[in-house]
Amino acid sequence: MADQQEFETIRHPQEVAQLLDCLSGPQGAGLVWENSAGTPAPVVLVELLPGESITLDITAAGDLGRRLKQGQPFRLMGYCEGMITRTSVLEASQGEVVTALSATAQAAEAARPRGSGVPPRQLWRCPYPETLERLQRRRSFRARLRLGMAAEAILHDSDGQRFSGDLIDLSIDGCRLDLPHTAAALLGNGGAAIPLELGFPDGSRLTLKACVQHHRFDPERRLVEAGFHFTAVRAHQERTLWQLVREIERESARIAEGVDSRRPPSALFQPSQGRRGPRLGRREAETYPTDMTRRLSRIAGYLHAQALELAQGGCIHGPRLSRQTDQLLALYDEDRNGLIFALRFLTRESWPVRHGLSVAILLVDLLADSLPAELRKSITASAMIHDLGKVLLPAPLRLTPTFGDAERSRLIQHVGWLKERLSHCAWINASVFEAVACQINERLDGSGYPLGMQDADLRELARASAVVDAIDAMRAQRPDRPPWRIAAIYRYLLDHPEKFDSVWVKRFIQRFGLYPIGALVRFSDDSLGWILALDDQGRPACVQRTTGKPPSQVPRAPLDGPRVEGEALAALGAIQGEVIIGA
Repeated sequence: MADQQEFETIRHPQEVAQLLDCLSGPQGAGLVWENSAGTPAPVVLVELLPGESITLDITAAGDLGRRLKQGQPFRLMGYCEGMITRTSVLEASQGEVVTALSATAQAAEAARPRGSGVPPRQLWRCPYPETLERLQRRRSFRARLRLGMAAEAILHDSDGQRFSGDLIDLSIDGCRLDLPHTAAALLGNGGAAIPLELGFPDGSRLTLKACVQHHRFDPERRLVEAGFHFTAVRAHQERTLWQLVREIERESARIAEGVDSRRPPSALFQPSQGRRGPRLGRREAETYPTDMTRRLSRIAGYLHAQALELAQGGCIHGPRLSRQTDQLLALYDEDRNGLIFALRFLTRESWPVRHGLSVAILLVDLLADSLPAELRKSITASAMIHDLGKVLLPAPLRLTPTFGDAERSRLIQHVGWLKERLSHCAWINASVFEAVACQINERLDGSGYPLGMQDADLRELARASAVVDAIDAMRAQRPDRPPWRIAAIYRYLLDHPEKFDSVWVKRFIQRFGLYPIGALVRFSDDSLGWILALDDQGRPACVQRTTGKPPSQVPRAPLDGPRVEGEALAALGAIQGEVIIGA
């Protein structure tokens, strides 16, 4: 038992009630004898009557009833919102064995399964605790924002420039942020304090001074991870930090309990009533070539957060995946060409995120003519997350461009890990998920993974998925090679019919053309243009021209060249070839 001075006393009746409600939740509580080092005995809080009594189910605790009748003092202890919580000392001598509960509790008891093997309940009623105590270790503990929680942090340099980042975790002493790589120069300022502003969805904001403790560039996610220590914190700022940390813990606990949680959402992460919540974080502060790219980046932000949740031991959150899939399909139905074009510019996202979005959109588009709504949604969701299991692999293995048998045996584990992490995803068609997420890396000749399945074992959806996956992967830049030209990719896949289904390769070519939407091409008059749309024969029908030399990397600023089509497009002459640029 920790020293008493490490505990904070909770006296407010509403807070006491909330924490007792937490102890009655799925994680349960334990009964510990005062002045004893024994293991907590499992009990269940089955009834809470504020100000009067609490009733415990002690059935699972063996001879606990006998010791309670002897009057030994005890506490109830559990883990709530990231901290150990315990009651004040309760006197067993003031309790009593009971056989009846309140009407509400009796109704719940009536629903309890009966029959052989189910022992009768042993119930103990004791006085309602007036106070609770919480172990105070938050100065070293960082409250982590989980999937669905968004907050921003803005750094200010001496020239007035702002760098917007995402808040990853927060403590009373400091925080961790994800920042754009452009902030790297500010982070290497020799340890000087930097103005840092925190912002939350309800409009709450807090400005402090912070010094950089550590930072590193993450090449996979193309951003800077940085840790900060708050300096010269005033009393009112410290009080606000305690409140923020506590609310983050509370919301994190609610999310951890899943869809069955009885906790109300934290007001900190809810927009003010009647108002649309502010757009927070680095994605909203960045510039994008098109508005559709910005809108797509918000879905990428969800996938990024889901990947972090997996890396922290969490699961795929079914309800949020469902909502984001609906949003992606809504964007597709609104502007199919614009969405495919936007894929070209998601270069600031990690590979599992941008690759998942690309495969989802291209696969659905390839199959669009024959997909019922529910099937289309299952395919889209399965493709979006099919590579997220790779975040559970060690970073060196994820970033290795080539690997041998030993590396391959470890790499293939990401498929099984993803299947194990699905939660509340019954709405995804199991057969579809198997074909898209699990068999996308299989090959007709059995050389793929994870099972080495062959031609006869692979369904049409798995064959189509494998083609889309391979084409998108070869279009991307890797550490060991530049992107492939689309013509070379088509030629490679058609030259290897033992691996890739030629029927689906040809359908892809027919659907997306020799110069797909998003390709940068050079015309015979030596001008350059981005393909925006194709005609029914898969030929460029609309192009956005760009002036000057070919860019060294995919643009991040808004595209400002004129759009040309029809006779104006024909006047540019024939396309001489695709221009390859890095990410």
